[in-house]
Formats: sequence, C-alpha cells, structure tokens
Amino acid sequence: SELAAFEQGSVAATAADLERDAFGPQPRFAALLAERDGKAVGMLTYLSLYSSWSGRPALMIHDLFVQEAARGLGAGKALVSALAAIAREQGCCRIDVNVLDWNENARAFYAALGFGHNEGWLGYRLGL
Repeated sequence: SELAAFEQGSVAATAADLERDAFGPQPRFAALLAERDGKAVGMLTYLSLYSSWSGRPALMIHDLFVQEAARGLGAGKALVSALAAIAREQGCCRIDVNVLDWNENARAFYAALGFGHNEGWLGYRLGL
C-alpha cells in the first residue's frame, strides 16, 4: 500500500482481515474516506478508547493518509474534521494520534489543527 511504502514498512493485513475487523460482529476499528471525482484519495482509520480519568470515551487516529497528488486540497483536514464531529457526537473528551518522529509534515499538519505534543509521555509497545 502507499501508506506502507511511505512509512517504509510492509502490510500483512488482507482484505478479509480488514473486512472482518471493520464490519464483523465486533468491529475493532472504523474508517473514513475522502473522495475526489468519485475516487478515494485519502483515508483515516480510528479506534475507540476510554479515559478513566475523565470517565468519558476518546478516539485515536490510527492511520491518516492522503495520496500525494491530492495533498494540499484539504482532504486530510476534512477527514480530521469529520472525526472531530463524530467525537463530539459520541461525547468524547479527546482525540489522540501518534506521529512518527521523523515525519515533520505530519507533525506540522496536526499542530496546525490544534493538536499538541503530549509532553512527558513516551509511547511503548509490546509485540505479540
């Protein structure tokens, strides 16, 4: 996929995996698409979270990608705005996102939308 190539990674997920996990009996993520002239040019996948501190739900942007040819046309901003509307509708207290440290464009994009760096927090992961 273009996103995997951009992040210099590889994708193991299949279409069947994504269909099961987005539309199955227990959805694990949801997605929004940005279209231009009837063709998808961007996508945002997100996950549900819960804040035990505020006692309210939250959302996390898992992936946001806009095709290079469509960048600068507002697709990314529209996707995040649509997610913010969903978050408000669901009574969420926040939207989280992780950004690769080397991706200056993404960092600037989120900062321009009002996202702040989560000072004092470092991401950790346990692979299984």
